[in-house]
Amino acid sequence: MATIKKLSSGTFQICVRHRLLPKTLWATFDTEAQAESYAHQLEALLGQGIVPSMLLERTTPSREIWTVTRCIVEYQRHNALALSEVKLLDTIQPQLAKVSTGYLNYEWADSWIRSMKREANLSPSTIRHRHGALARCFDWMLRKHPDIMAQNPLRLLKRGFATYTPDDVAYLAARGKEPKVAEERDRRLGIEEEARIREVLADRPVELTFFILALETAMRMRECYTLDLTQINLEQRTIYLDRSKNGDRRQVPLSSTATRALADHMANDRAAIRERSGRLFPYWSGTRAEKELDVVTRDLSRVFALVFEAAGAPTLHFHDLRHEATCRLYEKTKLTDVLIARITGHRDLRQLKRYASLRGSDLASHLW
Repeated sequence: MATIKKLSSGTFQICVRHRLLPKTLWATFDTEAQAESYAHQLEALLGQGIVPSMLLERTTPSREIWTVTRCIVEYQRHNALALSEVKLLDTIQPQLAKVSTGYLNYEWADSWIRSMKREANLSPSTIRHRHGALARCFDWMLRKHPDIMAQNPLRLLKRGFATYTPDDVAYLAARGKEPKVAEERDRRLGIEEEARIREVLADRPVELTFFILALETAMRMRECYTLDLTQINLEQRTIYLDRSKNGDRRQVPLSSTATRALADHMANDRAAIRERSGRLFPYWSGTRAEKELDVVTRDLSRVFALVFEAAGAPTLHFHDLRHEATCRLYEKTKLTDVLIARITGHRDLRQLKRYASLRGSDLASHLW
């Protein structure tokens, strides 16, 4: 019923003929194992008199079935994606390597979300991020390859799909686990905490400059440690970021405090910066390997976790400095949401408002 042959491109094509199928099915897979797996699954279903709905909708004999992996690869190949999007898709890809587009329906989408809750026990925000990345990939497939994918099942899920249901909670409880809860951090940096952190970093000028830069600009950690001299213009008090987390370019204005800190650092560490080919900080070798960047981010996070703990602020995370810097932009300036978003690099104003964790006492001071 099903035959498999290797094509000149290195992929494997199956041909399925069955009385229940409206037309002969041709499907292409990246590996022979994937082709055999799909053929066995389809044969089992047809043997029970079940025809996948996607196959009933086929109208041309040339329609193919791809694996989700192939969809992701094509999507990445033809689109300039943000680094965060690439990392999400790279994480998803191995998990869905053998899933074919012929089985993508609402039941599959619901099952995938459920597995991220019950098997991986991921937080709702992580589930939403992974869902969003793959949904955007499928949206592109619908536009560019409508002959391969007839619908995007991920768009059929109801709002709140990432929240753990009572059934999910019961399932995890039976296995001694607790569901993850979506928590939005609103940690603010206190005045006394900042003073103690500066004291701890007093004899570590490089880390102190790094701390001030993050606190004054709302830049992400990676945006800070990958800086080089070509991106900094002290006369115009700006930093030019050629590619941020979401793939955008933006200019970041420098406060007088940040300008002085950078000027002192560039003057005092001039020889070392020259040896690093203009790289401002010594944490990063200069390559764009994603693995190395992840290691640098992890190691720097640990360094500052120890600094914050020594300063009596063990619950503070380095990324909280971005929250604090954003809040200060709201408190100390009259800039609009749009202008602040251009500084911080947020595309969505709703996400920006999450970062604006304004203290109730500060808001009260504006009331009469």
